[in-house]
Amino acid sequence: MITESFLNSCFLLILNKNTTVKQSKALYRDVLEVLNFSEKKDSVDVPIAVKNKLDLLKIICQMLTDDKSVDNIFDSVVFSEKFKQHKDFLDMMIHDNMNVKVFDDTINQVRLRKKIGALFQNYNELDKVLTSIKDGSFDSIDSLVEDYEVTIKTLYSNMMESNRALTIKAAASLDLVNDDYSHVIEMIKKKYDKSNSTPTGFDSFDKLLNGGYEPSRLYVYGGGSGAGKSTIMNNSIYKSALKPISMMETTRFPKDKEFERVYVYVTLENTIEEALMRTYMPMFDVSLVSMLRDLNDVPIKERIKEELKKTKTTIVMKYFPAMSISPVDLMGVLDEVIDIYGKDAIAGLFVDYLDLLKADTKYDIYRMELGHITLSLKTLAVQYNIPVITASQLGRSAYRITNSTELGVDQISESIKKVEHADFVMLLAKDPINDTIIHGKIGKNRSGKSNVAVDFHVDFEKFKFGDAVKAANPDRPDSTTKANVCGNSFAFSGLTIWETNWK
Repeated sequence: MITESFLNSCFLLILNKNTTVKQSKALYRDVLEVLNFSEKKDSVDVPIAVKNKLDLLKIICQMLTDDKSVDNIFDSVVFSEKFKQHKDFLDMMIHDNMNVKVFDDTINQVRLRKKIGALFQNYNELDKVLTSIKDGSFDSIDSLVEDYEVTIKTLYSNMMESNRALTIKAAASLDLVNDDYSHVIEMIKKKYDKSNSTPTGFDSFDKLLNGGYEPSRLYVYGGGSGAGKSTIMNNSIYKSALKPISMMETTRFPKDKEFERVYVYVTLENTIEEALMRTYMPMFDVSLVSMLRDLNDVPIKERIKEELKKTKTTIVMKYFPAMSISPVDLMGVLDEVIDIYGKDAIAGLFVDYLDLLKADTKYDIYRMELGHITLSLKTLAVQYNIPVITASQLGRSAYRITNSTELGVDQISESIKKVEHADFVMLLAKDPINDTIIHGKIGKNRSGKSNVAVDFHVDFEKFKFGDAVKAANPDRPDSTTKANVCGNSFAFSGLTIWETNWK
């Protein structure tokens, strides 16, 4: 696995002073991890000359991790009888003109070797399962299938975690006086460029979320039963899908393809026919009675297809029974869609909902499973560079909510890790008196304002959410809210609702 050519490339990668790419502790740790893993797994003797270089590279990586300068390391190691023969070689690695392609190729090689390391973490378990298949020593078919599934999913889970933690190109450190800022500035521009966001379908949300759902982020809608968790996600999908791409001013999606945006909706709660109904009814503003009548009189497929064709989008719906799939299975769903439409076309993955997924790894405590599931969804978002949108249950206190200001992230049921791993959390609760109102509050928002109380006008007969309006409590006036008033107000349940321009 380790060749002298690879070792030479790594020396250049970590020591060269002429590279414009940031060399960080993450890079040194990744190289060190690959070297340590290779030493354990190599089944043949490594030539002495190569072994000597490998030992030297490990020492240098450790010294760099300990904040030693390159010049200091050079002076230190060449005084050793063990490594002094590499003096000229090290000097060349430090001062050579770095080729960007060589740098990228070496990073890719380190990345691939890290993935191999992740795959081999449970190699013994995999070998045991395969051996039991080969010699027939398994206890039963049931146990064999279960052991095989657990082992394979662990392999995928390990790889997902490896991809999430792979920070070779990230800026792990920055000297504000001496370092070049250019690579960090580019990262900031790319991360916060609104043109890379997928619209939420709600104009008010887009203004609060830096243009919409951002790639690599996890969004969670929390609510009690009947609070509209599934409905708001359905609405978000179809409204976003129907938004013309020219209005989005995006550079993220491919151009001039039959389908430029694909929304992937995985439901573990509503069956596929319910998912279709909950998309069709609000899309065409019809009730259930009207839709049932349309089944005989209107070609529903053609009607939906005609609308989506205008924006060159499609929605892929998948139904699975509750607790039957895990985040690793969601990777399979995405890969299947990517094979058809391409990776760049994925506008987002919507999962209805988080609490109905099963963990890839078994835990004795349920809240630990939920935390693992949430982290896996975040990892998936990072790995595929797409937004992941899901929902979760709120605790019992959510059923006693009378206005938006009473909502808080502490009401997320079972595991606070769901909040910690999410980038955005919107809390929802049905008004106890007026069933056309859903109270909401942005409890967490890494891309904008949080603790913003909002309310939605809803029509559950048509499974339709209106846009959010900002909520203000007359007993605790919010001058910012009133300063932005651009419409009329009306009152219910002790709240005054102001339509604002959200600027």
